[in-house]
Amino acid sequence: MSLLNKISRFILFLLQLIFDIIVIYFLLTLIGCFWPRNKNEVLLKEGIPLIIYGDGFHTELYLPVKDSLGLMNWMDWFDDSTIREKHAGTKLINFAWAEADWTLAGVNKEPKGFITTAKIFLWPFNKSVMHVQWMDEVWPIKNPTTIHRYLSILQYQQLISFLKTSFLIKNGKPVIRSYKGYYGFDYMFYSTKTYNSFNTCNQFTSDALNACGIRNATFSPFGWGLFYQTKAASPSISLSKGEGAAH
Repeated sequence: MSLLNKISRFILFLLQLIFDIIVIYFLLTLIGCFWPRNKNEVLLKEGIPLIIYGDGFHTELYLPVKDSLGLMNWMDWFDDSTIREKHAGTKLINFAWAEADWTLAGVNKEPKGFITTAKIFLWPFNKSVMHVQWMDEVWPIKNPTTIHRYLSILQYQQLISFLKTSFLIKNGKPVIRSYKGYYGFDYMFYSTKTYNSFNTCNQFTSDALNACGIRNATFSPFGWGLFYQTKAASPSISLSKGEGAAH
């Protein structure tokens, strides 16, 4: 067999392998979309408000900066003088997670390039950032999906724990990576998690919801799988004050 034939056969094999991997990936995504976690979640009518927000490509979580029960004041937890001075009195905090190089390139308006893009999908140990925004209203995006939940005291404590452990902590505080964001009210923090094709921003949101008992997709690298499951939760019930309702 000539060298040219060998090269041709290898290229064909490589293309077939890539095609097979892509097919398997999307099959797993479909299975994960229709395989819910916390299937028996029952919606609450009162509690700490949570907004799950996204456009199918990227998802985020909105929480009150300070809840009405006094369980958590995120401004105090971050304890950052720059953020406190600029955003004192802000009502909402937005949590999202993202791949570091891609996000910071976007913030700096730099071309992301083929290598950066390919690395996100092919390298399993990409660095990441926690993207935190301080806002008074939900930021508008094109074709948004917005889902509201109320959390009990226990659920909120579980979500707080998940979010806190997603940050790199030094001296009791999350470590800021960049004060420069997309909009002027958002900041990048170092994260403890690694980003890859199986652990995306949307999987992070699903895992956050799973941590506090909210119905979500088992495997949700894309936002539509997450929203498919959160929309399928059971009808609402009332929450008594003793269970953590916000009055």
